Amino acid sequence: MQSTVTEAVPESLDPSSEGPGRSGLVTMLRGHLDLFVNAGSLMATTALTSLFGFAYWWLAARTAPQDAVGQASAAVSAMTLIGTIGMFGMGTMLISDLPGLKGRKWELISTCLLVAGSAATVGGLVYVALAHLALPGLRDALGNTPATVLLVFGIALNAMTLVLDEALVGLLQGPMQLMRNAWFSIIKLVLLGAVALLPITLTGSELLLTWVAGAVLSVAILGRALHKKGMIDSVRPRASLLRGRGRSTFDHNLLNLATYLPRAALPLVVTAVLSAKDNAAFYTAFMVLSFLAMVPGNVALTLFAVASGDKAALRAKVRMGLLICLGGGLPVSLVVVFAAKPIMSVFGESYAETAGTALAILALTYVPFVFHHFFLAISRVQGTVRGAGIFAVFAGVAEIAAAWYGGTRGSLTELVTWVAVVMAVETVLVAPTVLRVVFAKAVPEGENIMSSTTLTLHERAWLPLEYIRTVGPLTGVTAERLRAALVGLHAADPTHRAVSRLDRSGSRWLHMDASAFAAYVQDAVTDLGAGPVDFDAMTRELQSEQRAHHPVRILAGGGYVAMKVSHAYGDAGPVNTLLRELIRAAGEQRAAEIAPSVRHRSALPKAWWKQFGTKPGRWKEGLSFAKPPHPEQSAMQPWTASLTVETARSADVLGKMRVWRDEHAPGVTTSAITFAAFTAALQDLGLNPDMRGGTFLADARRYVDKGVSIDSNFCMGPYLAPASLTDPQAIHTTLKAELATGRILTMMLLREGKILLTGAPGMPDPYPSEAPAAPQPRLTFSNQGRHDVLGDLPWAADAAGRVNQSVPTLNGPEGITLTTSEMGGVLHLEATFHASTYDPTVVAQALRMVCTDPAALIMAAR
Repeated sequence: MQSTVTEAVPESLDPSSEGPGRSGLVTMLRGHLDLFVNAGSLMATTALTSLFGFAYWWLAARTAPQDAVGQASAAVSAMTLIGTIGMFGMGTMLISDLPGLKGRKWELISTCLLVAGSAATVGGLVYVALAHLALPGLRDALGNTPATVLLVFGIALNAMTLVLDEALVGLLQGPMQLMRNAWFSIIKLVLLGAVALLPITLTGSELLLTWVAGAVLSVAILGRALHKKGMIDSVRPRASLLRGRGRSTFDHNLLNLATYLPRAALPLVVTAVLSAKDNAAFYTAFMVLSFLAMVPGNVALTLFAVASGDKAALRAKVRMGLLICLGGGLPVSLVVVFAAKPIMSVFGESYAETAGTALAILALTYVPFVFHHFFLAISRVQGTVRGAGIFAVFAGVAEIAAAWYGGTRGSLTELVTWVAVVMAVETVLVAPTVLRVVFAKAVPEGENIMSSTTLTLHERAWLPLEYIRTVGPLTGVTAERLRAALVGLHAADPTHRAVSRLDRSGSRWLHMDASAFAAYVQDAVTDLGAGPVDFDAMTRELQSEQRAHHPVRILAGGGYVAMKVSHAYGDAGPVNTLLRELIRAAGEQRAAEIAPSVRHRSALPKAWWKQFGTKPGRWKEGLSFAKPPHPEQSAMQPWTASLTVETARSADVLGKMRVWRDEHAPGVTTSAITFAAFTAALQDLGLNPDMRGGTFLADARRYVDKGVSIDSNFCMGPYLAPASLTDPQAIHTTLKAELATGRILTMMLLREGKILLTGAPGMPDPYPSEAPAAPQPRLTFSNQGRHDVLGDLPWAADAAGRVNQSVPTLNGPEGITLTTSEMGGVLHLEATFHASTYDPTVVAQALRMVCTDPAALIMAAR
């Protein structure tokens, strides 16, 4: 039972008395309380350890020789670097898995601690061997044998404490990890002060000992506190608890290491290529930058924790996170830029002289740090951890290589400058991912989105384009039955792209729950009734519709089905598979059954490597492209888009083509004959097509390994310049030679690389307001191949009477796209163009001429 208590509220505390601006701010901040609380806890830990770390190294710089400080900082860097590697992603896995684990939580934690400590010990031994065998600068920094043993122990201990801290976060015990780190920071500082009072000259070994002892005592204090609270049950390690967590752990570990590696390795690089003295100054400057970078690092980690359980909140959380990081941290970083030398002089004049400029340059990398951390958090939430990890690997290698190159040129300033340049390039690459989330439109109210899937690069490349398939006449296929088939598909696989909402601005597939999709499908399928319909008009209606959030848009009526599919979903192959199954399911009054989409994200680079990577002799050929000629200057006139389509079909023309081919052009394809005949028909009718060349769409699946099915769009349209566009032999030879090179794979890779840099548009560019007063057809040819897979549809007519249209929804002012397909021995032709540029009756006549006597057209053009 609830009771209502009414109290008098002072006006100054009554939210209703606040102005609209203040009220809105309070509401906004309350909506992100989880972000503030969790990120604040992590930042408090980082701030505390950074503050005491600053005091520690300040005291070390004042009481120990610079060489000793350099030796100790190199050892701490090795502990941090190798300890992080030894974590094997287990800390991130524990944050993800512990909240949902019933019982055995500390058994899983202790198992992960044991594995991390063992792996880090091996890593420490490898580091020592490498220092002795290959890197004299690091060997000198190791010190004597006891110091080396202490270093290896410290490396293992550091890995275990890092995993332990993240496990406490997973247990929602952030204050406990804050307490451990506070004790660690205080104890090591106190121990350093005590050692500094002794009548000895401090060495790197003594400094390292205070660090390790602080870590051991902090863990002991934490253990006592946990036991007093009764929070620890059994700590017996159980390797069986790691089963089923291998893939996730590996992916997170790859991303964690690739992200942390270059930063942790930089002091080691400085020591190796410059000196321990330079590293002492650099490490101090880098510590200042780390204090700045704690803000985006901790906010991004909190984003991962919060948004993983509420993916729909990602956009709002990223926006608020960026506001915190840029609004709060950027001004501070600018202060550091202009006050770099005074800040470094706190540690000593030699530090300011060596690394004052380096600190100023490092402070400029604050914005790259922000975008890099947010990119990682978004990748974790959106399930693209492995892809982000691979990117981070290359980025890390580039940063280390840049540091090594800059250091070999002789100064710390050059080393830092080269690293900053590489980080700036990384920002250009990752910023589009972050900004797409920031500027994505909010999910409409009433749409119950369960989850989302990010579009692959080749899906994003085709996002602005759509494709229409119109077929009929059919029996037993109605709009209501098509809806039921789609609802059945959604019930079986709610993440299938055909039953998902297409988020164009966010480049995502949004997956709805059952009730939301039941309403959604009503708009996706329009019922035109049982009466006679104009199937060409159905196609034109879909052409004229604005692009929206429906990946599949259907008109059904009078025995015909017109289906518009986003090219992000697929090209001719996947679309025909979808069309066939929907119509068959509707005719049989059952749920549609389509296998889950196979997302081969690496298919393109693998195909390119197979074609060119192992064959350097083909690189030049693979990188040379025929570019469309620049349009000639001509008189312009006002123009308005009016996309339309004309169609034709013939049941006997393919036989005529083959007879002519056997006599005049053996080996030439019927598609090449069709392309040449259509060009000749346009010439004959006075449309004067551009004879310099045309765009020929080609499927790139021919280059992938056998057994790899690409259930999306995997084609490209290179511009080719045959000797004559009215000669089938010239078209066939040119197209065959082009496909033999595999150049379209390079074109696809370059386009996807551009998308990584600039992002993918969700909509095509707007049409121009002017067009040439004397238009010249720019031709695009698309051969859809055989559509005999549709032969088992519930047709209401024989092959000669069947409609089978394949139509694009975009074309330039002067463009004419000819699409050809064959089904049941019948040739189907569709010409897409603007009625405001060309007379539809003339284009229709050209199609009829091709269907009547293509040989006569070709022979007359010779």
